[in-house]
Amino acid sequence: MAKQIGIIPLTGTLKGINFYVREGKPFARKSGGGFSSDAIRKKPKMVRVRENASEFGHCSSVKKHFRLSLSPFLCIRKDGKLHGRMMQLFMKLKNLDRLNIRGQRRVGPGIDTEAGKQLLRNFVFTPDCDVLAVLGAAGNYDSMAGTYSLTNFDIRNVWFPEGATHLALTLGLLHFDFESLEQELKLSPPLYLDKEFTGTSLSLNVAPPSVFGVAVAVLGMKFYEEVNGVFHIFKSAKAVGVEVLGVGV
Repeated sequence: MAKQIGIIPLTGTLKGINFYVREGKPFARKSGGGFSSDAIRKKPKMVRVRENASEFGHCSSVKKHFRLSLSPFLCIRKDGKLHGRMMQLFMKLKNLDRLNIRGQRRVGPGIDTEAGKQLLRNFVFTPDCDVLAVLGAAGNYDSMAGTYSLTNFDIRNVWFPEGATHLALTLGLLHFDFESLEQELKLSPPLYLDKEFTGTSLSLNVAPPSVFGVAVAVLGMKFYEEVNGVFHIFKSAKAVGVEVLGVGV
């Protein structure tokens, strides 16, 4: 690799020399010597590249389906960093697979481990909106009853975005098969609370999905402004939150 010297930087290939610009600086190097698709597919020394590509593709596919399964919670606002953070999560889950050899490791066996479930339980979908912190209490999720309950609640401790009049909470229970990618999400009716709410306890209940798979319970939070009986949702980073309440079988 050599730097180009001249008034006008060149790009492209000329007489076997590649001219290109990297980080604003012009360079030149002899063409060829890279990895062709045929070499990657066939050469023995490319085996690690093939293994990594196979596992990465698998994780990307599973991540895509998992994210779409939670779209009622995640589609409200666009987060350009969520894709990368979820890919890191699913690659870590794949690394926990002890059943398959390198190049064939899968997310499913990883999530079946206690360490895998803990990774998903601790994953933060909405770092700018900590649902439990906003509510001022953790509450309790009963996986057998499919119920989330919160006591000692005080609406005055909830931070409302400027202009928001209502807080809405929704309990979701997702059954996701990490092998077949079959999924089903059940939602509780949303619970709307205005700033004048005087109750001290809350309860949300959701029916179990019929699809077999890993059970993932999440609590969704959204803020609205009510105008003449119509609710207008807020889409800012601090106004939409998702919290993982539990991960089980």
